[in-house]
Amino acid sequence: MQRRTFLKLTGAASASLALAPSLFANTGPAGEPFKISLAEWSINRHLKHGKLKHLDFPKLARREFKLDAVELVDQFFSDKYKDNVYLRDLRRRADGEGVKIWLIMLDTNGPLGAADETARSKAVTRTIEWMDAAALLGCQVVRVNAYGDGTPDQLKARIVESCSKLADAARERNLQLTIENHGGPSSDAAWLTSVMREVNKPNFGTLPDFGNFPPEANRYEAVEKMLPYARAVSAKAMKFNESGMVEETDFFRMMRLVRDGGYFGYVGIESAPDTEADELNAIRLTRDLLRWIQDEEARCLPIFNGKDLTGWKKIEGGDWTVENGVLIGRNGINWTTNPEKTGSWLSTEKPYKDFRLELQYTVNQNGNSGIFFRSAHEKNPAFTGYEVQIYDAPGRPPSKTGPGSIYDTVAPTKNLVRPAGEWNTVTITAQEELIRVEMNGETILQTSLKRSMEGYIGLQNHDDKSEVRFRNIRLEVL
Repeated sequence: MQRRTFLKLTGAASASLALAPSLFANTGPAGEPFKISLAEWSINRHLKHGKLKHLDFPKLARREFKLDAVELVDQFFSDKYKDNVYLRDLRRRADGEGVKIWLIMLDTNGPLGAADETARSKAVTRTIEWMDAAALLGCQVVRVNAYGDGTPDQLKARIVESCSKLADAARERNLQLTIENHGGPSSDAAWLTSVMREVNKPNFGTLPDFGNFPPEANRYEAVEKMLPYARAVSAKAMKFNESGMVEETDFFRMMRLVRDGGYFGYVGIESAPDTEADELNAIRLTRDLLRWIQDEEARCLPIFNGKDLTGWKKIEGGDWTVENGVLIGRNGINWTTNPEKTGSWLSTEKPYKDFRLELQYTVNQNGNSGIFFRSAHEKNPAFTGYEVQIYDAPGRPPSKTGPGSIYDTVAPTKNLVRPAGEWNTVTITAQEELIRVEMNGETILQTSLKRSMEGYIGLQNHDDKSEVRFRNIRLEVL
């Protein structure tokens, strides 16, 4: 049974509510949307208590968990960063297992934002020495922390200074440098992304961790803000329910953000259960959940290539252009509420019956648009099929003509549309008569409609004052 079948049977599935992972396919096809690595912190108690040797960590990753990449933590070999014999032995062992040491997390290098200049300089020097070790190990990424003293603004100035130097040193060693949201101001996405902008180096970025946020923060919005700068991602998992889902984070929702954010590299398993006895199983559960997501994402394929209108057909005029991978609709014409007449829209060349459609959109101030599905080319597609309404009206009460509605038919339960200029994430699932609409990670509409069971998917350019942008348009045929 797949999640799509579960939707068909119950009509009530959500991105985080499903049956146990063991019931689902775990092996994704070639061209997986992301890769999986194992962070050493997931096994920290075994290492601290002598149950596992640091040199054997790559073997554990390969033989116990069938993973081919690891992320080291310097705490477990903090006295070895200048020991080339040890480092070469570690790399030889990893290579022998077919495991790539792709990232190293630094915690013992010192405070890069220290107010004391001597302490700060010492931390920079120690970090560069660790970079030499990372290069010898074959790493691609070095993670540092934004630790130090003072106010957030004072700390930022010193972190920017240190990381500007370190990014240059990393570039000389063919390394990427990242900062993780790891407590203090670094767990404020606005603060951390401002550091990215001020350093402004192509090999300097973020390492979004799913879990390191204060209770009042919206972790999904925070990770979304960090992803444009991401050089690595940590899938933090602490507690699991009986179905194998992570309790504190909706992994399906979070990994959709990762995909839409344009990150396709390694996602590190960083499980953190309460006891040593649970460490191995927590790794397995996190791995299986990520493989399940790989399988689902691999089935939802792009129907917009980010370059041109291949696979699409213009109906009744209007202007459509592609700029920097984004599909832009302008100068729409001839729209009315007359069911017998169409206006300008962009249609898929193929009709679809049952599907899951994913996309992101943003609209200008007071802008109007829509997403058509199961629509005909003749007459008004909002009435021959259905239209999920796009309209710049954040904060307004839900209605049958407001954002996220099935236009003139069903109102959403809530209005989650973001202000003009911000990207909205949408999923439309249609299976037989069941229709579900998700907006920005939450289900806002679920209904049963039989007016049309098959037709074209389309995007509306409404009028000459509206400008709508679409990206990450993907489809899974169910």
